[in-house]
Amino acid sequence: MAAGRSKQPENEVRTLAGACHHARVSESGESMTRRREELDRNTVGTIGEADCVKPVRHAGLRSYLRFVRTFRKPLLAVAACFTVSNLALVVLPVLIGGFIQALSRGSDSTDTAYRYVALLVGCNILHDLTWRAGELMYRRLLIHRGYEYENLLFRGVIDKPYPYFVGKFTGKVSSYIATLGREFRELLEESCFTYVEQAIRVPSIVIIMFAVNPWSGLTFLLAMLLMLVVGRYTARRSFRAEKELADQVSGMDGHVIDIIANFVSVKSFRQERAEYEEVRRRRREVITAARRSFAWDIVFWGGMAVVVRYLVWPVSVLLNLHLYLAGELSLAQFATFLSALVMFSDFIWVTVWEVAQVNLRLARVEEAYRYLFGDRHIAVTESVGPTSLESRPEPGPGQLELRGLSFAYPDNDRRPVLTGIDLTIRPGEKIGVVGRSGSGKTTLVKLLLGYYPLPVESVLVDGRPTPNRELAAAISYVPQDTALFHRSIRDNITYGAPGPVSREQVEAAALRAHAHDFIIGAPQGYDTLVGERGIRLSTGQRQRIAIARAFIDDRPILILDEATSALDSESEVLVQHALERLWQDKTVIAVAHRLSTLLNMDRIIVLADGVIVEQGSHRELLDLGGRYRSLWERQSGGMISVD
Repeated sequence: MAAGRSKQPENEVRTLAGACHHARVSESGESMTRRREELDRNTVGTIGEADCVKPVRHAGLRSYLRFVRTFRKPLLAVAACFTVSNLALVVLPVLIGGFIQALSRGSDSTDTAYRYVALLVGCNILHDLTWRAGELMYRRLLIHRGYEYENLLFRGVIDKPYPYFVGKFTGKVSSYIATLGREFRELLEESCFTYVEQAIRVPSIVIIMFAVNPWSGLTFLLAMLLMLVVGRYTARRSFRAEKELADQVSGMDGHVIDIIANFVSVKSFRQERAEYEEVRRRRREVITAARRSFAWDIVFWGGMAVVVRYLVWPVSVLLNLHLYLAGELSLAQFATFLSALVMFSDFIWVTVWEVAQVNLRLARVEEAYRYLFGDRHIAVTESVGPTSLESRPEPGPGQLELRGLSFAYPDNDRRPVLTGIDLTIRPGEKIGVVGRSGSGKTTLVKLLLGYYPLPVESVLVDGRPTPNRELAAAISYVPQDTALFHRSIRDNITYGAPGPVSREQVEAAALRAHAHDFIIGAPQGYDTLVGERGIRLSTGQRQRIAIARAFIDDRPILILDEATSALDSESEVLVQHALERLWQDKTVIAVAHRLSTLLNMDRIIVLADGVIVEQGSHRELLDLGGRYRSLWERQSGGMISVD
């Protein structure tokens, strides 16, 4: 038996989930054609319409093989060690037969017996030494490769554009990255420690049996073919049961995560008991599926036992005993046969299991890979330099112009959200954007931040057509809903900073954002962890951290999306004053429902149904007596009343 490790079978199979996803901007003619070509380049990795019609087979396996080619020489060296190690074992039945034959001849063959003993001991030592050498080489040369592949997966996902994440479940994306990384590591390990072993032992056993006598060889060959047939049938049924179990477990886990993530609602509506009962009901379904899956595992291993214990052993032992007693088989041959039979019984279970499981493993790989990347290949080497986008100089504080901008979201591309937007913003100008819910304010911000690619001629900086993703590199952003990382307050303030940030700079930014006082009152001050999505902080505190981040992330353009909406009146006045100091030499685009925050803007843009209907200063728009005046008059406490 090999001096290695035993591997537990992997029984987790997740439901195949695919997505056919692409984004379009409402345009026509040549502009639309160019837009589609640009979008194809920017959404590499999503599954397009053509992919759904004619998918490429084995995209995940091909990705594995492409990555393996980058370290094939170390892999071959490790595999060579295990090959020699296993060859040293497969000759043992022959040596045992010769040893017993020498013993049967008495004292006349003492030297021969000692030579066989030396060979037996030598083969065992050679097996162990080469196996340990293979383990050490695997540790040194290969073990890190599986984790490098997972790094590449994460890089491939995180580089996807904004629309990719809109169409995905974040939990599933994270789970599938882990699945692909884990499966690659297990395949790499199995290839060295198991597959090489089976590739050496199976043909060697058959050859040895045929060398003993043709009938034994045929018996073993037919037995293995029968085991593969039975194993394939039962493994297929087992796979279906495992898939059902995985679906149940996945649904169960998702439901529990959903409850925990919304614990505030659970507590507020006192639904603890109801949620517990629902979890119990779902858990009973999981138990039923688990029992069904385990039953098919019993059928699989029971079927293999019938072939080995009830067919191969009785038939082959009786056959070879008959031949030995009839004088047609020597003692050495009979001993060789028995040794080979014991070795066969020891490893054939693993062989059949691995053959049955490899399809299930590849199915998991294909499911995960196709969900994440479709049929596209990911890069198989780490990029150590900046991307082509990052290497371009960011736009300066020049004149920003939007020309004929129209946009519709990918999932409803027949309904434009913005239509024919023409807007020129001078360097250093302060622009307010207002409008009722659904007027297109948030969409405009998303496009300026590069979330959805636009035709390059739609955005101009100093008259130069500029990709909106390139424009985004010149923008600092303070969102309405600030979701922080589960990291320290300091890390959240400095997130996205262009370079190293000193402690003094962090504290100065926090002071200007009126966040310093509550930060130093936290348990670990600036090193306090904020919790998942910043749950340990109030909404207003999270907002002020976002404003402090904007002080650190010094860019020529500043976008504020309801930046002071979560602050109390006193804090709003202070932060508004700090923001005014911040944006003195910047171009500012401020989206707001609270019109009182826009009184000092140079110009206010009024959006309605995706169109600019009015623009001018606060006084000019009031005198105009249009939509802005109506919004102003409907305010209650500074907020727009929504009909």
